[in-house]
Amino acid sequence: MAQPNAIVKLDKRTSARRRYASERFAIRGVLSARTDLFFGIIGILVVIGLWCLLTYGGFVIPLALPSPTGIWRSLVFLQTNPNHEPWLIPSIWRSFWRVTRALFLVTLVGVPVGVAIGAFPQVDAFVRKIINGGKAVPISGMLALTTLWFGFDEKGMVIFIFLGALFYMIILTKNAIASVNGEYVRVALDLGGNQWQVIWKVLLPGALPQIWDAIAVCNGIMWTYIVLAELVNASANTLGLGFLIQLGTRTQQSGMVYGALIIIAVISSLTDFVLQRIRKRFLNW
Repeated sequence: MAQPNAIVKLDKRTSARRRYASERFAIRGVLSARTDLFFGIIGILVVIGLWCLLTYGGFVIPLALPSPTGIWRSLVFLQTNPNHEPWLIPSIWRSFWRVTRALFLVTLVGVPVGVAIGAFPQVDAFVRKIINGGKAVPISGMLALTTLWFGFDEKGMVIFIFLGALFYMIILTKNAIASVNGEYVRVALDLGGNQWQVIWKVLLPGALPQIWDAIAVCNGIMWTYIVLAELVNASANTLGLGFLIQLGTRTQQSGMVYGALIIIAVISSLTDFVLQRIRKRFLNW
């Protein structure tokens, strides 16, 4: 009897392994947090490995693709150059602060407008074509507009980033409000709730997780605009990551250009990670 039992246990273990493998690679399957992290790290390591192979192996010239150590030396030089005050940390802080202020403004304006549009079809009909038209305006056109209105000092940069993401925030918030189950609205009205109570106690709480996702999306969009915002009037007086990219381009220091782009990608990813952790911790419904 011992041998059949051993065969049964072996079959169970084999089927469990096969089931685990099929779940892990199933179409539209769900990964555990540990598996997701594992594959994410593997992807990053593969990219870094190819990068090191191409640069240290001499397959590409440093001007086209600098090595990791070349980028590191460029960034260290920006912070420790004896000819001027440190530039790297102030540039990172100023770019981050500009995006943060613009994100606050986008949330302050875009969320209420999106809620109104999603809740009232009359408001939607009134502003829909305006918003669709504004969303279609090229970002370079927004740049010219903000320069005419505000100049391109600190205020102009923040307003430009704000306008670049505003229409997306309005549309995403509208979609979040529209996705709330209509049964909840009908029940609230049947129980005697007025329109303000339905919006404040039903629609807004129901849409809040998706609105938070919209904030995270707009944060990523803004980081793609920060370089353009800071390139127009780039100088040591308006230090930002866009200025470092322009300086690296003018002086053909590709390490400086790649370094600034990598910093933007890292900051955007970290802020998105923080926002997603807040979403899972406090808005997971």
